[in-house]
Amino acid sequence: PDKDGISAIGIVATMAASVCSRGETLVSHLQHLHDKYGEFVCNNGYYRCNDPAIVKRIIEQMRNGGRYYENVGGYDVESIRDLGIGYDSTTKDKKAMLPSSASSPMITFRFDNGCVAQFRASGTEPKFKYYIEMRGRLGEKKADVEKRLTKMSGVILEELLRPAENGLILPSNL
Repeated sequence: PDKDGISAIGIVATMAASVCSRGETLVSHLQHLHDKYGEFVCNNGYYRCNDPAIVKRIIEQMRNGGRYYENVGGYDVESIRDLGIGYDSTTKDKKAMLPSSASSPMITFRFDNGCVAQFRASGTEPKFKYYIEMRGRLGEKKADVEKRLTKMSGVILEELLRPAENGLILPSNL
């Protein structure tokens, strides 16, 4: 069994008990949160990458020689956190508040439109993982948020990872 999944089911069960004690269902509670904060959608996945040197090259390309990108494919970057070197553009001293590790770098791009994209190599498998998420505007339909995220994800992945150039393999092509 997956330890993260076991932990998650415990948390969901606790939340379900609390929600049910108020006469709600998990579905109605989730809808209330969407109504209050907007729809959240994500596009998480990975590319297979058998050569650790390629992962290092991709990370270095994202760092752009220390001049992190202000724009990616037409989308303005609001901030960047690079836990591989301990950098965070949102802090006064530009140092990350989270732990950093050169051996397992993770770079997070926050965009002006609310999209957040994180990239890291798997510590156990030959994978380069991405986690891209976006919050919709209040009242915006989930399908519309998904459409915007799908378009933006394609641009971000192409611009930052350059899959063809770097020989990355989509899982569907294995």
